[in-house]
Amino acid sequence: MIKEISFSEIFYVWNTYLWPNRNSPIESNSAMVFLGGFEMRNMTTTPTFFGYFVNHQLVGVNSGHRCIDNGYRSRGVYVFPEYRKRQIGKQLLEATINQGRKEQCNFVWSFPRKTSWNTYKSAGFSLVGDWEKSETSEANAYCIIEL
Repeated sequence: MIKEISFSEIFYVWNTYLWPNRNSPIESNSAMVFLGGFEMRNMTTTPTFFGYFVNHQLVGVNSGHRCIDNGYRSRGVYVFPEYRKRQIGKQLLEATINQGRKEQCNFVWSFPRKTSWNTYKSAGFSLVGDWEKSETSEANAYCIIEL
């Protein structure tokens, strides 16, 4: 079951499991811009944090927030290893896509790791960039789904 969670709940998962060695601060929003660059106004929108629960236990997370280009940024998808291969990541992405629709955005984008690309692809995202090294992974690429 998916429900909205708090920043502190998602922060714990991000900080402990998804980005444990990250140097830059983990914030509720990202200033990243689709296909490159940064825009600090992206930090002023209200994010939504999603948690996937099995028997009242948090087993997966994702978040999203509106960007100034009328896109919706999906970020921070993580499913605990023992719950993978059950379409939980796909369902979290679908919740984020639906939130982008609700906020009347034109598209949803992300910058996933190569290791999670199949989950994004299964949710309907298309790859639009080459794989590149980032602060938290050896291979990330931009992807998008039009709304």
